[in-house]
Amino acid sequence: MITVVVPGSENENCAKELCCILEKFGGALFASKDSVLDFSAAFPAFLVFNTDTVRSVTTRHRLLLLPGNTQSGKIAKDCRFDRIIADGLSKSVCDDRFLTVGTGRNNCISIASADRDTLHISVQDILHTLDGAEILPCEFSVQFHETAPRTALYAFTVLLLAGKADIGELQIQL
Repeated sequence: MITVVVPGSENENCAKELCCILEKFGGALFASKDSVLDFSAAFPAFLVFNTDTVRSVTTRHRLLLLPGNTQSGKIAKDCRFDRIIADGLSKSVCDDRFLTVGTGRNNCISIASADRDTLHISVQDILHTLDGAEILPCEFSVQFHETAPRTALYAFTVLLLAGKADIGELQIQL
């Protein structure tokens, strides 16, 4: 199971859209201070939390998603995440734990170009999945429908880290 924490109540809709996409890849459960939505019929592969305060996360695979509009949340200093996905920050802070996403080449994972229903997403650096598999720089063709391109980028990044993106085909349909 992969836990994705999306801080800030202003990001609730983004977190819900993320769940709608992730449920196709093993089920998802969304939880916020106001609601719990189950997007799976069985044990979910993804737990997505939208919260203003994070004291601890004890699951095995933990991701922190910081969309570009995130206000400073309250995350405990001793709270550890396997990966931090940050939107709109410089690649200079990119390491194996911290990934930047966005629309420019200065990000670890970026939208290279977009068609009507397809994003071409570039993986700029060598990355490792949560299970340790190596992903070399490449470009994926990501088909998406009725989702904001930024949310599709976040979902793709989570799926890539989860090992759910087909490295051989370099295509994924969200």
